Amino acid sequence: MGFITRITLLLVLVAAVTPQTIKTLVDECKKSVPISAELEKSFLELKFPPEEKTTHCLFNCIGEMLQLFDSKTGANLKNIRVLLMAHEEDLTEDHRKCVAEAEKKEPGEEECLMAYRVYKCFEEDFGAVMKKESEKATTTEEGEE
Repeated sequence: MGFITRITLLLVLVAAVTPQTIKTLVDECKKSVPISAELEKSFLELKFPPEEKTTHCLFNCIGEMLQLFDSKTGANLKNIRVLLMAHEEDLTEDHRKCVAEAEKKEPGEEECLMAYRVYKCFEEDFGAVMKKESEKATTTEEGEE
């Protein structure tokens, strides 16, 4: 994926995390991560099967595209904070501890697992953002009718 596409996706995601944005990201990641139609549907419904290696690799792909983390340097807490909590000053100590644990790679562990563990540290925050954006989209659609 090109630099411009990556920056555009980051800006779109920061501006509005919506189901459509998730679809765009999944569509882009399908180019490098084989995904079944069933798992894609699950992802678009914001249901992420934790036991699926593909789930982990989709999180890895999305996280790397959005510069939220990479497998070499770990999580980019600044970008995660901007994405999920732009209105708050900083991440909680619990977030920081969780990420530090998530970044620890065990010998023989699958490559994409760290990305999923980092996501789990922010799962509630992500869910809150998605709910808020979905409600805004619904309100906007109702106002246009």
